[in-house]
Amino acid sequence: MFSATYNIFAKMLSEVLSPITLLFFSEALTIFFTLFFFGAVPVIKQIMNLSRKQLAPMLTIGLTNGILGPLLWFSGLHNTTAVNASLFGNAEMMFMMFMAVMILKEEWSLMHFVSTMAIVLGIATICLHGFTDGLTLQTGDALLLLASLCFATGSIVFRKFLHGTDPQLVVFMRSTVPIISFFFFAPFFPSPLLHEISTLSFVLVGALLAFGFISRFLNTFTFYEAIDRLPVSTVSLFSNLTMIVAIGLASAILGEAILFYHILGGALIIFGTLLLELRGMHENDDQLESHLTERKTSRG
Repeated sequence: MFSATYNIFAKMLSEVLSPITLLFFSEALTIFFTLFFFGAVPVIKQIMNLSRKQLAPMLTIGLTNGILGPLLWFSGLHNTTAVNASLFGNAEMMFMMFMAVMILKEEWSLMHFVSTMAIVLGIATICLHGFTDGLTLQTGDALLLLASLCFATGSIVFRKFLHGTDPQLVVFMRSTVPIISFFFFAPFFPSPLLHEISTLSFVLVGALLAFGFISRFLNTFTFYEAIDRLPVSTVSLFSNLTMIVAIGLASAILGEAILFYHILGGALIIFGTLLLELRGMHENDDQLESHLTERKTSRG
């Protein structure tokens, strides 16, 4: 439920806040809640003890998943629907699989191929309006796919260089990079942050706080608690149900239409994602758990 609120709050806020402003506050709130829950002193001490080999990958994740991915995602949400965002978000799995084969030298199997084709067909079904129209990939949809590529890149970097690193440290560094970058470039590129915040209505201020606390912090926190207490296959199943809940919330709260091609395309995407997670990418539950943690840590 917490994860499903991400695109709902982000869509509401993207209508009145620039991507840079939304990025700043979402990452700043993530840092605050991370330090509040894990303790500021322990986190800072662990960060200071990181090796140089760990810092470079973390900075890379900060760039791809803390700056580029969110900026593309928030920009895309402004130009498309939360329903499409919830569906296209799973394209990240497809990109991860391709990079895992090319960069991590993982084996390509028949299950990889079937899973990828299902996800591609699902995305095509949405873009072609159920194959009743020509290609109608909106600007927002294209930006969402590029954002998914950035998030997938960060997940691959995490898997290759940071396996075994405490997730909260990666989350903290991922969010710190865009905040530091904001203050560094602010003198050269004036930001509308103060003006936009001063004009926010009371409702949208509440939405902004809820976005940081529910969609970012509680989303990540409850995931780690679930991993500790439930079979990893159960966590994987419920992670995929997030998309269904998100689409339902987009319809109920934002009034967005759910059309037949959304249902058909979404079913294909879920089918392909489940095959990748449960049959196509992992030899055992330990590998599946590691993969789920990588996705959650690198994207939040």
